[in-house]
Amino acid sequence: MDTSNGSHGAGNGFSAAQRELEVLRTELDDVDRHLLEDVRARIEVCTRIARLKRRNSIPMMQPQRIGVVQDRAQTYAVEHELSPDFFRSLYELLIRETCRVEDQIIDADGSDAEGARGPSGRGG
Repeated sequence: MDTSNGSHGAGNGFSAAQRELEVLRTELDDVDRHLLEDVRARIEVCTRIARLKRRNSIPMMQPQRIGVVQDRAQTYAVEHELSPDFFRSLYELLIRETCRVEDQIIDADGSDAEGARGPSGRGG
């Protein structure tokens, strides 16, 4: 009998493993929901920062701030025995999106500047 699909031969161990896998996947889905919500919240804060920069003629690009954020992510990775390269790449992606959103708000015409909303449409 072919047991390659795991439906036979493993008995109760298989079903227990499947139940545990489903519990872990549910937990992972919950973590992912929080992660997505945190990314959205981060971008919303950045929209408020962009509006402040626009109102006060502060340059969008703040290289020293990017360095602080990247260093903090790298330190976190090292302290938690995670990949600093992964965290650097992750933050490069987050920062690139933040810069894109800030550029849109800062470069918006005056009639739209204060009303500009983040990607969620709820603004800051």
